[in-house]
Amino acid sequence: MQPSSVEEIRVALAAAQDAARQRAFDSCDIDDIEELILRVDAELRTMRPNIQTLATYLNSLARSLRADAANRSVCLQIDSAMRNAGVPTYWDH
Repeated sequence: MQPSSVEEIRVALAAAQDAARQRAFDSCDIDDIEELILRVDAELRTMRPNIQTLATYLNSLARSLRADAANRSVCLQIDSAMRNAGVPTYWDH
């Protein structure tokens, strides 16, 4: 995976974390979102991030955020980062 793709995903993760903390999520939802972010970050730190693992976590993260219309831009940011990195997207289905 290209370093620019890794950085784009990390920027999207930061936006997701900010969105989760600023919106009206309950603490369980925030904990779940932060757990997904930690797992993606851990995978990105490996020598060869597994695309399927990233797809699972990032699609789940986008699904968690999509219910709130205010988070739509964050979902699209995650989607764009995934597509640019070659990670399959299916969160919107």
